[in-house]
Amino acid sequence: MSKRVMVVGGTGNMSTAIVRLLVERGYDVSIYCRGKSALPPHPEARVVIGDRTEREVYIETMRQGKFDYAIDMICATLQDAQDDYAAFPEVGRLVFCSTAGTYGDLLASEMPIREHYSMSYPTWKYGLIKRQAEEFFLGKYLSEHYPVTVIRPSVTFGRMKQLVRQIGMDNVWIDRIRKGKPIVTGNPYIMRNFLHADDAAAAFVGALEQPACVGQAYNMVGPKPYDWQTYHRTMMKIVGREVEMVEVPLETMLANQSDTFKVSDLFLYSYRYNSHLSGDKIARDIPDFRVRVPLEQGLAQALDFIERQGLIPDSDRYPGEDAVIQAQLATRNRG
Repeated sequence: MSKRVMVVGGTGNMSTAIVRLLVERGYDVSIYCRGKSALPPHPEARVVIGDRTEREVYIETMRQGKFDYAIDMICATLQDAQDDYAAFPEVGRLVFCSTAGTYGDLLASEMPIREHYSMSYPTWKYGLIKRQAEEFFLGKYLSEHYPVTVIRPSVTFGRMKQLVRQIGMDNVWIDRIRKGKPIVTGNPYIMRNFLHADDAAAAFVGALEQPACVGQAYNMVGPKPYDWQTYHRTMMKIVGREVEMVEVPLETMLANQSDTFKVSDLFLYSYRYNSHLSGDKIARDIPDFRVRVPLEQGLAQALDFIERQGLIPDSDRYPGEDAVIQAQLATRNRG
């Protein structure tokens, strides 16, 4: 009899690939979602429509399902983690999708960052609430051997409405490149681990299958990081046009924010720091996980997704980035 798996949030960027791999491996897959995603559910997965913020209904629905395994892609808070603990009291494994943001601000931190890194407490709200959820789950493992595994993605792209760039998430930069306009960056030599969403599937499914993964946390990264300059130049190669990358200090960006240029929390609390995560542990414990989609191929697929969705705006309607660049050039000239 096939093992029954519930994927909470099963129609998202990473979870679409996770569900596909689970089905391919013969699992009986259910997904829990609100039914509002632009991505259709897998035709062989059972769809349960609901909203996890209706907590009592969520817990009862999951308990009635009597699932062998669970993967929660949208558990975002301590309360969500507590609800999962109540909802899945007898699962053989629960895999929690966390974030590398739980490591906190990474100024002057060791590289590469390993899972046992002595973390500063995050100042970024997203990293903070995920950290609290992690601590709850791992505390339950230590106190009663609750079978949880924590997966920490870094920069994962693929089927998202916004294609990440160093200073945040917007699609204006794609149109700027096409029109030959310069783009704003922070320090272009900052390192990150980039991963296409399809490659995430083997990490989550492997975490269900490998006994060594119980009670462990993993950086979901391959062996090779890239700097932001390489990332942006790879997109330029795909688009077919080279443009200037203008490095702008955070202070200048903040001083020149406008309705059409905002500094993202992603940059404020994450992307302006070096974050070269070690993939040694996940390579050891989940040998099926590896990078199969090269950066250029993955970015080309991500670009195709947002183009088909009509999600690339006219950069002429967003002059704020030009104003930031002019402010930076004026500062250079005065220097």
